[in-house]
Amino acid sequence: MTDDNHLNFRVLLTVFTIVTLGLYLYPTKVNALTLSPTRFEIRGNPGDTLNEEMLITNETETAEIYYSSFSNFEAQGDSGSPAFVEPKEGLGTWITTGAASIDVAPRQQKIVSFKVDIPKDAEPGGYFAVIFWGTSPAGQGQVSIGAKTGILVLLSVNGEVREEAGLLNFNTIDSKFWYNTLPVSFEYRFKNDGGDRIKPQGTIKIRDTIFLPTETLDANPVEGNVLPGSTRKIKVDWIKYERPVDFVEPTGIFAKFWSDTYYQWKNFAVGLYSANLNVSYGLQEQQVKKTVFFFVFPWQLVLVMVLLFIIIFWSGKKLIKRYNRFIIERARAGINLPPNSLHG
Repeated sequence: MTDDNHLNFRVLLTVFTIVTLGLYLYPTKVNALTLSPTRFEIRGNPGDTLNEEMLITNETETAEIYYSSFSNFEAQGDSGSPAFVEPKEGLGTWITTGAASIDVAPRQQKIVSFKVDIPKDAEPGGYFAVIFWGTSPAGQGQVSIGAKTGILVLLSVNGEVREEAGLLNFNTIDSKFWYNTLPVSFEYRFKNDGGDRIKPQGTIKIRDTIFLPTETLDANPVEGNVLPGSTRKIKVDWIKYERPVDFVEPTGIFAKFWSDTYYQWKNFAVGLYSANLNVSYGLQEQQVKKTVFFFVFPWQLVLVMVLLFIIIFWSGKKLIKRYNRFIIERARAGINLPPNSLHG
């Protein structure tokens, strides 16, 4: 492949990267083509043949022909987004589908098999590829121009694999300490210098001012993997109530005040909190722990609660005084009754 062709190939793969950014989180859907599942995490020995199946759904009202192609991928930055590379070797060259193309009727589904032939001399460790399906076939030595949808394949080849990873940091986003209300967003970064992917698993436990458990969060809600030779940032949000998607922020001062107060009430949290990260990773389930502190003070809600307390206290005090005055007047009236009134 010439340098120009290689450059064009990289440009096209960059486009595919943008198209498939949602692969880790949601069912894959591009140009009304849906693939399920979005990711395969498989394991085998050198020389093994692994057989799997995927579901292809044509969401359109017309029949379509979908063509398969393959690519290796590697980590891109610390967001977990994949960067696709030409499969001259590795997993992208070990995968074959049951059919290079498939006809799918309108609004229909088809199950397509694929297999992974692991070479007998494959080194133990992690290998990563994507199976693309698109409406345009790929020519010899080039990729198709049409939009593609992909399924990630994460393969672990068994054997002696070096595990070397660890937690780089854990904190609230931007190391923020003071919050007006929830959500409170945490992030931690894991570095993997080993030979296979790792998936941190565990919890973030929130405790209140007197260290009583308040909430337990999944420390890896997207089940993200950290690929070898990369660092990944994982974000976790603590929130109890989310505004509707079509919510419109009020423009008036008082309307906005009451809207914020209601939101703070639905996300009630006040005082000093601690967040305890406790995750394990790797075949040996090594554990890492770290704690951060933050303070939540919903001043609008606190102001309303203080005012209500003052009103209730003042009103109660007035009622008690009126009641006492009533009792005293009744008592005095009883004392001043004429003697004959006692005998009817």
